Amino acid sequence: MDYNITYRQKDKGWQYIISRKENNKWRQIKSKQGFRTKSESKNHAEKVLNELKENENLNQELKGITFEQFKDMYIEHIKLHMQENTIKLYNMSLKYFESIYNMEIDKITPIHIQNCIDDMIRKGLSHGTIKTYKNRITAIFNKAQNQYNIIQKSPAINLEIKSQKEPSKKKALTEFELKDLISKTKNLKYKVIFSLAGMCGLRIGEILGLRWSKIDFINNTITIDKQWKNLENGTIGLGILKTKNSYRTVPMPPYVKRLLEKWLKHKPTDISNRVIVYKCIAGLTALLRNYTKKLGYDLSIHEFRHTYATSLIARGIDFKTVAKLMGHDVEQTMKTYSHVTDDMMNNAAKLINKIF
Repeated sequence: MDYNITYRQKDKGWQYIISRKENNKWRQIKSKQGFRTKSESKNHAEKVLNELKENENLNQELKGITFEQFKDMYIEHIKLHMQENTIKLYNMSLKYFESIYNMEIDKITPIHIQNCIDDMIRKGLSHGTIKTYKNRITAIFNKAQNQYNIIQKSPAINLEIKSQKEPSKKKALTEFELKDLISKTKNLKYKVIFSLAGMCGLRIGEILGLRWSKIDFINNTITIDKQWKNLENGTIGLGILKTKNSYRTVPMPPYVKRLLEKWLKHKPTDISNRVIVYKCIAGLTALLRNYTKKLGYDLSIHEFRHTYATSLIARGIDFKTVAKLMGHDVEQTMKTYSHVTDDMMNNAAKLINKIF
């Protein structure tokens, strides 16, 4: 499509006029005045013209689609590879963005989304919850930009969550409680998951990404080099680990070894040869939480990993070694498990009193 820019002096300043040729006739589509120099006017006009040309390349078939309409399309797509419970969580979180439902998606700006986030803060939602909801809305706009080519740029950028991040309230089981919970677990798959998290320190994504080829039954070790995660192309699959420190090899206790050998005889077929075959992390996490409640232990799967670290430190294993086994750096480990250090100091004080 042909465009033309003309410049003229007006009211002691400069003005530009952008015209477009339509049906062999030139039609004025943009103009702005008040620039001090012709150069300023030219720079602004060229920027606007580039935006107009980029808009021509956008998906015209979906032009004018509202956020709600696109959101519904997105939900229908992710239903193909996510559990029903996860879809419900998505729909629940998106209700906090109802103020933009009827807006055309290409008219939504960062301030519209920031207003939704600010409203969540006023309603008292936790920092973690708001962050999760923000990530979900970001994923939708990224899809609109990168795959469907409806918008030039995602408005879900430079968003702020100013609510105070809550201090960690992680629970840790005692060694007796961990063994008691696992012994009461009748579901063999869950028993394997709890053991890998509580006795080997694996994250849930690492457990779902663990393949049989990474379990060394001779040297009794488990190598973590992949995790099950949401990939950039919108699918779920094996991907890189959280950090460089996450790549590690950990000891496999005798109990875990026997359990894995038993599970190997019952394992379902999986093209990736994964130890635990499950598609949706969030769905499995919710199921595991409900299961532990029935056994009288209300804790998340991540708190099994917390139990692992706490047990090691309480037994006198140094922070550097624990950090390596956890896939952390030393500073992070010391900060996260400082409460264990306090317990150890209290025990040391009692021993000192008895000695002297």
